[in-house]
Amino acid sequence: MRLWTAGLFLVLGAVVAHAGPKKTTEQLTWEWFNAGETYRRYKVKGPDDLKISTHYFHLAAKSGNSAAAYKVGEAYENGIGVKQDPAVALDWYRVAAAAGDRHAELRIGWFYHKGITVPADPAMAAQWYRRSADKDNIWAYHMLAFMLMDGEGVPQDRDLARHYFEKSLPVTNDHWAKVKLARLIEESDPSRSLALLQQAETAGNPEATKRLRDKR
Repeated sequence: MRLWTAGLFLVLGAVVAHAGPKKTTEQLTWEWFNAGETYRRYKVKGPDDLKISTHYFHLAAKSGNSAAAYKVGEAYENGIGVKQDPAVALDWYRVAAAAGDRHAELRIGWFYHKGITVPADPAMAAQWYRRSADKDNIWAYHMLAFMLMDGEGVPQDRDLARHYFEKSLPVTNDHWAKVKLARLIEESDPSRSLALLQQAETAGNPEATKRLRDKR
């Protein structure tokens, strides 16, 4: 029923568009993007809603909407309305990243970090995370913090790692980040370090449990 209704709205929309002022390509891409978001966010989804959603994102992305290109990449990475295909997802993330999309840059970094459809390359991953972080993507700071602390793909820099953990933790609330930050401030702020480990243990982090046991 919903698919039939959607078709009716498309026909009516075409009539209205024909009768009104001509819309720019950019305006149309954002209308398609919003339609894609609407179908994806239905609380109760029909069997074709996610397919329709990704179809709209495709339309917008092929007409140059970089935010929609990211959404198409996300769809192929996670199998949202299409068959899961990480290689195609990466292609769409590259399209979005070429237009400066920080979320796509983060995902490309992740693909290189984990070796998804490309050889694992921590240095390349760090470069993409850096591009995303330069646009103030909190999750990019989060990923860089781990790499900087461990010297993975980048020279080790514990001070910068701490700075990035402090910047990202209020948003991510990640228990592994709490364990890492607890280690970084163990000498300078032991009481806060202990509190972070206790929070991480409560979240089920085994490393936090081990470290707390060693302190007793």
